[in-house]
Amino acid sequence: MIKAKALQRPDKELEKMLLGLVFGIIAMALSILMLFVFPQHSLLFLSLTFFLTLLNIFITIILVSDSEKALTYGGLANVILDSKTTICRIDNADYEAVIENRPAQNLFAGESVLKTLKHMLFENPQNKLGIKRLEQALKNLKQEDVFLELSKDENIRWYHIVLKPLYLKKNDIFESDFSIAKVQKETYFLWQIEDVTAAKNMEKITDKERQKLHRFIKDMPLGLYVLDQKGCFEYVNDTFAKSIEEKAENLLGRPLKDFLKNPTEPLCRESVLQYNDLVFFKNSKGENFQLYVVQNRYKDAEAANVRGLTLKNLPTDQKLLSDFNKIVVGYQLLFEQNPLGVLYVTPNFGISAFNPKAKEIFETNFEANSLSDFLEKADLEKLRKARADFAKNNSSQTLLLDTHLPSKKPVQLTVVPSYNFEGKKFELNGLLIYIKDTTKSKNLEQQFAQAQKMQAMGQFAGGIAHDFNNLLTAMIGFCDLLLQRHRIGDPSFADLNEIKQNAVRAAALVRHLLAFSRQQPSNPKFIDVVDNLTDLSQFLKRILGEQISLEFHHDANLGFIRIDPVQFTQVIMNLAVNAKDAMNGKGILKISTYVESLIEPYTFGGETMAAGDYVVIGVTDTGCGIKAENLPRIFDPFFSTKQNVVGSGTGLGLATVYGIVTQTKGFIKVESQIDKGTTFKVYLPRFETGDERLVQKTKPSDTPPVLTSISNEAPKLIFGLNVSKLDQTATPFQNPQTIKILFVEDEDSVRAFGVRALKKKGFQVTACASAEHALEQNEKFDLMITDMVMPGMSGAELAKEIRKIQPDIKIILASGYSEEIAKKELAGSQDFTFIAKPYSLGDLMKKVYDVLNEAA
Repeated sequence: MIKAKALQRPDKELEKMLLGLVFGIIAMALSILMLFVFPQHSLLFLSLTFFLTLLNIFITIILVSDSEKALTYGGLANVILDSKTTICRIDNADYEAVIENRPAQNLFAGESVLKTLKHMLFENPQNKLGIKRLEQALKNLKQEDVFLELSKDENIRWYHIVLKPLYLKKNDIFESDFSIAKVQKETYFLWQIEDVTAAKNMEKITDKERQKLHRFIKDMPLGLYVLDQKGCFEYVNDTFAKSIEEKAENLLGRPLKDFLKNPTEPLCRESVLQYNDLVFFKNSKGENFQLYVVQNRYKDAEAANVRGLTLKNLPTDQKLLSDFNKIVVGYQLLFEQNPLGVLYVTPNFGISAFNPKAKEIFETNFEANSLSDFLEKADLEKLRKARADFAKNNSSQTLLLDTHLPSKKPVQLTVVPSYNFEGKKFELNGLLIYIKDTTKSKNLEQQFAQAQKMQAMGQFAGGIAHDFNNLLTAMIGFCDLLLQRHRIGDPSFADLNEIKQNAVRAAALVRHLLAFSRQQPSNPKFIDVVDNLTDLSQFLKRILGEQISLEFHHDANLGFIRIDPVQFTQVIMNLAVNAKDAMNGKGILKISTYVESLIEPYTFGGETMAAGDYVVIGVTDTGCGIKAENLPRIFDPFFSTKQNVVGSGTGLGLATVYGIVTQTKGFIKVESQIDKGTTFKVYLPRFETGDERLVQKTKPSDTPPVLTSISNEAPKLIFGLNVSKLDQTATPFQNPQTIKILFVEDEDSVRAFGVRALKKKGFQVTACASAEHALEQNEKFDLMITDMVMPGMSGAELAKEIRKIQPDIKIILASGYSEEIAKKELAGSQDFTFIAKPYSLGDLMKKVYDVLNEAA
């Protein structure tokens, strides 16, 4: 037998090496001392000292390695502990937490366990007894296991609390093995607390149902008895005992034949499996009673027992027939109206009975059919294997089988065995099969998977966009610094200008990614859909070309929608460009608007629209349509069916549309037919009226909404909007050398650019790579510029903390995400200024000058 290898404890190894190092240092000190005491042996002690020095160096190297292993060991142990949902905490002998996982931190918040439990304790004697047991266990160093009702979040919940004392062995040369101080020092307490409310509730329900069932069987109007293998009463209910005027306890353990007028009745014979007839019973007084008995033999574990039902004062045949017909009708209704399909098949899979729902699911009348005709070979083999297991082991287990019918309809089969009792054994006489049409559930699974995929891709796109914005900020910023030294006419100007133009164009792609991930900066306003589409019509005609007809159909009283006007233009333009490509430059593009009211929530695909009024913008083309297999992916970033086509785009058009519409709390539906065309319907929440001061119209420019550069001064254009002039509108701050700025940025290149730019303007700048480093600064600053997203503490958290230290400091938050996200992270605080990434040198300086001039 191979013994398991003992787990190496890095902390124990570290302890041994530390002890060795201590002894090595002591030995080296003694050697040096002896060198001075016995100088005549200096060579010997010098050699010994040199050897011990090398040995201590060697031990120190190993000690460093063991320290890293111990730290890793402790870190991994913490990860394992934190991954547990059970509340875990270890206290020392003073009942102070030594280690605890996050659920324990959230529950106890630094308080002792008993104090927290007493504070949350629900008042009842049983709970107080449990607390006392825990106190005694702590005092006597014993293990304890209790259940307590605690009040948490105004709810009463059950918790299973396990207390276990722990004893850690330690080497202590100053204390004996049996000293009280040593025992207290090495004693710890492990607390494990688990929420068992659901189990307790289920236990109560089960007990309650068991009691109901017991009362029902005990007092049911039919007499009931169970016989063991010897024919003795194993169980009788009160109804049966009363029917022969006996007490139930007097019947248990006694043979059935002792209470029969004729002990040779057929129901006492083992060869009789089924019996139903009138039988004369007698009691201990010799009185006779006529009961109608229905009895059969059944298998309990490995034994064949007997159960019987009795009825006293049997009604007339006519009433029995009427009651029987009612029972038959009830079972017929249960079979015929069952929401599941039901098949009864023979052991050879021949279909002997079926209900209407089974016909509906299988879409057949089952004429001379076998179940084998509807199953694939692999599923049929599973069914044969289950049938063999049923026949061999008399198993009562069921078989769940997910399969497809020949019509490709997904179904779930629940197969239940049916047995006959022949002689002394059970024989399989058929299979009862319940059929469930799982088409809807499968569709819901696919929709849920699609929703998860879109969420994950949105998060991924947002992360990429954030990193790109950092890179673009550095690229644009350093280009601006170089362009200040290489003006027009300089041989390097054109190259630098080209680099900056391409960096600015890259920001367009980042904006697409942020739109898809629903994190792009937006400025929603109330707009009139018809007016905006009218303004866009001329621009759309130029994009579509002369061979595509553009038609508008608008309903009256559309009201208003609330959306960023620029983003609204993006949605319409992207849908129009997609339609143009689908029509290959020739066809009809219809844009219609109308109001649709939902009385109740409506679900389509993986989306659920809330009830309310929506303005619907339909964009319909007469193009080639979208294949069914491509429909689930059309909103995925970078997905495109136009491969290797010059000018086909990046595959972000529809992804951007999806992101903008979803960010605006809207929805988008797609209907498409091959070679007939496609309709995109955009649903946006409708507003009856809007503040007229906020109602805006989107004024399209004569150039497409993309990043371009049309001058030698490398203007900064974002979707057609030239913001370069902002660089020249900043009012410089007087005496910048008196201003201290704290610049916090984890990206090295962005931090280097920002520090250079600010110092060049004369400011005193302190740079920090993290929020934690920034909080360590002891200087007083006039302005802090910080990134929002950093490892460890975020920029929003840093802003809150720095305000506690310096309430009057001015703050500029920088982020590739939107200003709305920054406001949410600052819990509604408006006392900050926001700058979006990527920003240029002019953007940064204008923002700094504006903030400082406002402060002045």
